[in-house]
Amino acid sequence: MPPRRLFHLLALLAAVGLAGSLAAQDRWPRRRDEPEPSCRADYTMRVRYEEPTRRLFGDELVVWHNETSDDVPDLWFHLYWNGFANNRSTHLTESGGELRGIGIQDEWGWQRITSIQVQDQELVQTLQWRPVDDGRADDKSVFSVKLPRAVRPGETLTARVQWEALIPRVRRRTGYKDDFLFIAHWFPQLGVYEGGNGWNCHQFHAWTEFFSDYGVYDVTLDLPAKYAGRIGASGVQTEPDVVAEGRVRARFVAPSPADQIVPDSTGKLPLVHGFTWTADADYVKYETLFDAGAWARAYEKEVDDVSVAVDRPVHEIIPRDVRITVLLQPEHADQAERHADATRTALFFYGLWFGGYPYEHITCVDPTWGGGAAGGMEYPTLFTAGTRLNTFPGMHTPESVTVHECGHQFWYGLVGNNEFEAAWLDEGFNTYTQNSALMRRYGNSVRTTEYAGFYLEGSPVTREPGGGALGDALTFKRWSLPGLELRPLADSGPLEFWRSQPLLAFARGENHVYAGERAGFLSSPDADPVDLAGWRHVDSGSYRQNSYRRTAMNLRTLEGMVGRERFLRGMRLYAERFRYEHPYPQDFFDTFCEGAEGDALPFLEQAFRSTANVDWSVEVRNRSESAPAGWFLDEQGAWVKRAKEPAAKAERGWSSEVVVRRKGQMFLPLKVAVRFADGTQEDFLWSAEEQRRQAWLKPLASGGLRPAKVTSVILDPEQVYTLDLDLSDNAWHEATESATPLRWGERVWSHFSHVLHWFGGLGG
Repeated sequence: MPPRRLFHLLALLAAVGLAGSLAAQDRWPRRRDEPEPSCRADYTMRVRYEEPTRRLFGDELVVWHNETSDDVPDLWFHLYWNGFANNRSTHLTESGGELRGIGIQDEWGWQRITSIQVQDQELVQTLQWRPVDDGRADDKSVFSVKLPRAVRPGETLTARVQWEALIPRVRRRTGYKDDFLFIAHWFPQLGVYEGGNGWNCHQFHAWTEFFSDYGVYDVTLDLPAKYAGRIGASGVQTEPDVVAEGRVRARFVAPSPADQIVPDSTGKLPLVHGFTWTADADYVKYETLFDAGAWARAYEKEVDDVSVAVDRPVHEIIPRDVRITVLLQPEHADQAERHADATRTALFFYGLWFGGYPYEHITCVDPTWGGGAAGGMEYPTLFTAGTRLNTFPGMHTPESVTVHECGHQFWYGLVGNNEFEAAWLDEGFNTYTQNSALMRRYGNSVRTTEYAGFYLEGSPVTREPGGGALGDALTFKRWSLPGLELRPLADSGPLEFWRSQPLLAFARGENHVYAGERAGFLSSPDADPVDLAGWRHVDSGSYRQNSYRRTAMNLRTLEGMVGRERFLRGMRLYAERFRYEHPYPQDFFDTFCEGAEGDALPFLEQAFRSTANVDWSVEVRNRSESAPAGWFLDEQGAWVKRAKEPAAKAERGWSSEVVVRRKGQMFLPLKVAVRFADGTQEDFLWSAEEQRRQAWLKPLASGGLRPAKVTSVILDPEQVYTLDLDLSDNAWHEATESATPLRWGERVWSHFSHVLHWFGGLGG
C-alpha cells in the first residue's frame, strides 16, 4: 500500500466514536436487526392501447412468493398514475401543482381497478385506499385488498388483476406527446413486503421514485399498426411483430428466456424489478454491440488494477458482451454512435468495478421534442437519455446523462434499494460512479455558450450590465411603465451574438467533472442529513443535493481515506451480496467495512447521518529574530554591552507560528504539510480525537528559532477530503501570483468596453 494511503488508513482506524452527540433522526422504516430474504413477484400481462381516448386496458397475472416468516393477510399495490389524477394528490400538492416547472392543466392521468381475483374470489369490494405517509384522502396512489386467507411463509399466491388507465401528458417520467408514448410505472404493482415490518408501499411523492420486488415479466402489447418495428421495452422481444387489422402485437420478456437460466457473475440467476415500454412512429433504430473484450484491451491497466484490488483473475471481472438498441428521434440520428459509446462506457466501467451487467440486451431511448420530461430516467434494461440539436462531442451531451442513466442499471437496477427512503444508495452511488467513468473515457467537458440553438466553445469572462429595474432600463432590456411593459432589446440568440461578439470576448475553459459534484454539494451542505426519507427533506433542493452530489462527495472522500483498493473491495462486496435484494443504509455500512477490512463506521455515521460539515483553515506568521543589542552575560558571568550589528535574516533565525483551526463539526484525521525555505518539509497528523478536545492546532513547537522560515502550509495535501466548505483558506503560501489577476482584469475591461460601446451606439 502506498505510504500516504497507509497514513490515512491508520488515522481512520484511530478515529473512534461519532461527531459529538448525533441527534436521533426520524427515519422510516424501523431498522431491521435480522433482515429476511426479499420476496419475489412475477407478472404476466396483456395490454391494449386505444389511441383516440388515450386509454390502456390491462389484464395481469401476479405470482407472489412469500419468502418471509410472516403470515401475510393482504396485498398492497401502487397505482402511481393516480398521482396525476387531480391537483389534490400528494404528488401534485408537494410539487405545487407543477410537473418539471410546468403547471398541469387538462393533462391528467389515472388508473382504475376493475377486478382482483384470488382463488376464484373477487376482492375488489375489499379495496381500501392507503395514504400511509400524509393521510391525504384525495391521494389514491396506494391501495390494499384483504385476502381470503393469509399467505403463509414459503407459500405462493396468484392474483388476477384487470384495470384501465388514462395516459397523462408526459410532464414527469411517463405519458404521451402526440405519437410518442413512454409508459413507465404504469400497471398495478405490488409493494415490497418486509418481514417484521409489513408492506412497504409509499404514496407517489413529488421527490421520490420507486421500490418493488424482483421477478420475471412477460408482457404482450397491442398497439396501432403504425408502431410496428418502433417499439422498445424492458427485456427482449421474443417473437416478431404480428400485424393484423390495423394493429400490431409485440411480446417482450424480461429477463430474456436465455438470461433466466444462466447464472450471472455472482452465481445468481438474473431477475428484474419492473417493466417499461415505449413506442413512437418516428423512432430511428440503431443497433450495435458492446464488445467487452475490446474495451478490456483498450483499458488494460484499469483492468489489471481492479484485478489486483479485488483479488480476482482478469477473466472473472471482464463484463459480458451486450447488444445495444438506441431509439432516436430523426433529427438526432447523427448522434446514434455517441449514445451507444456512452452506453458502452457505463457497461464497461460499472461492470468492471462492481460486477457485470447480467442481461443480453439494453435499450437507450431519445425522447421526442416536447416529451423531454420523460428523459433522464432509468428502468430495468431500458433508460431514457436527453440531448439537443447541434451538440458537439466536447460538450458531453448526450454522453453525461447517458452514462448516468445507463449506470442505474447497476445502482437501482441490480442493487434494489428503497428509493422512497434511501434514494442516495442509488442516486449518490451512481453520481460518484458516473463521474469516475466520464473522467476515464471523456475527461472534462468544454464550456459553451448557446445562441439560438447553436453552441460555441467558450464563455464570457463577465456578465453583461443589467439586472434590477434600473439596470434593465439603462440597457434597454425592460422598461416597466404603469400598465405597460416594453422590451426594446429583448433577448434573442442573434441579438446576444451581435452584442457580445463571442469570438473576441470569450474565454475557453473546462467544466471539471469532480468540481460539479462539489458545486452541487455547496448549494445546501447541511440542511438535512443524507440518510432521510425523500419526502422528509426540507425542500426539493435538499433532497437532490443530499441524494446525488453530497453522497458522491462522501464516497470520494471515503475512497481517499481507505485507499482505492480497499474502497473497491468494500463497494464490490456490497454490490454482489445485495444483487437482486433490498439493502438499507446499515447494510451498506456494515458490508463496506467488512469488504474494506477497516472500521469506517465513524466516518459513515458522521457523513450520512448527521449534518456535520468540514471546514478547516490555516494561518501563518513568520518573524525574523532581531539582531542582539543590549547587555548580555559573557562566559565569565560579567555583563557585556553589545551594539546592534547588521546581519542577514537567515543568520539570525526565524520564529514561525502556524495555527490550524477546525470550524466544522465533523472530526476527521487531517494531515498538515509544512514546507520551509531551505527545502525541508515536516508533516503533522491532527487526529480526530485531538480535534474533539480542541478546535485548533499549533504544529510547530512554540519558542526556539528555526534556520528557515515557513514558505507554505497545506492542509490535506493529498486532497483526500472534498467536503471542506471553504478551500480558499486550506493553504498558505508566502509568494502569490500577481500576473493572472491582471490578465483576467484586462479581459474583463476589454469585454465591458466592447459591450458599453455597443449600448452607446444602440447596437451600432
